[in-house]
Amino acid sequence: MELSQKLKELRKKQGLTQLELAERLFVSRQAISGWEAGTSRPSTENLQSLSRLFTLLDDTAEAEPAAAQEKLPAEEQAKEEDKGQGKARRYKAIVLVIVLLAILLTTAVLAHRRTAQEKMGAMTFSEMECDDFDFAGAESVPMEGFGEGR
Repeated sequence: MELSQKLKELRKKQGLTQLELAERLFVSRQAISGWEAGTSRPSTENLQSLSRLFTLLDDTAEAEPAAAQEKLPAEEQAKEEDKGQGKARRYKAIVLVIVLLAILLTTAVLAHRRTAQEKMGAMTFSEMECDDFDFAGAESVPMEGFGEGR
C-alpha cells in the first residue's frame, strides 16, 4: 500500500477530517490533500509527527487519554506542543528585532541632525518663521567692486 493511501486510511479510521489532521500537525489542509493524492510527500519531520500522532491515536482508542499521554516522554510532549509555535516565535522575534533596529536607527539619525544643527547654529524653517526681521532700519553697506569706479 502506498503512503498516500495509508495516510488517508489512517485519517479516516480515526474519524479526522483533512483540516483536523492539518491543525494537529501545524500544516495546511492543502498539504494533507496533496499527501493523500500522491502529488506531494510529507517532509521527514512531518512523517515523524504523523507516526507519533497515529500511534498516539491508536493507543488512545484502546486506553484512557491520560495513560496514552504518559507513554510519550516529557521531552517529546514538549516538542509536540512547541513544534508549530517555534516557527511563529522565530518570525515574531525577527520582526521585533527589525522594528527595534529601525527605531534605534531613526533616533540616532534625528539626534545627529539636531547636534549638527546646534553646532552650525543653523535655524530650522519653523524657527525662521517665528523670528521677525526688521530690514527697514538696516544700514546699506556697499560691496567691493559694485557701484564704484565705473
